[in-house]
Amino acid sequence: MLKFLIDHNVPKSVGIFLKRKKYDVKLVKDVNPGMTDLQVIGLARSEGRIVVSNDKDFINLSVSNRDVDMILFNYFSQLAEIRIAGLKWILSKLEEGFGIIVLQ
Repeated sequence: MLKFLIDHNVPKSVGIFLKRKKYDVKLVKDVNPGMTDLQVIGLARSEGRIVVSNDKDFINLSVSNRDVDMILFNYFSQLAEIRIAGLKWILSKLEEGFGIIVLQ
């Protein structure tokens, strides 16, 4: 089963959507809202979670952290519904060890 770590900059409704789909979801806001990007990656690595974020800094971090899968949103709109629609589309296609996916 896929497990997700939702970064602090992603709307909570995205995590709720994934939980309703019966995925294992952890929110950075619930763990430690002050976590750095490297700490987020470390937690994702240690728990085998996919990082979900709006933070484009993860693109650079993915180069040196290829063992951590990431889904990054690159939308102009801040609407959670757009992110959820992107996840609906990509979830059926995900396999473990995919690397980084940028939804735009």
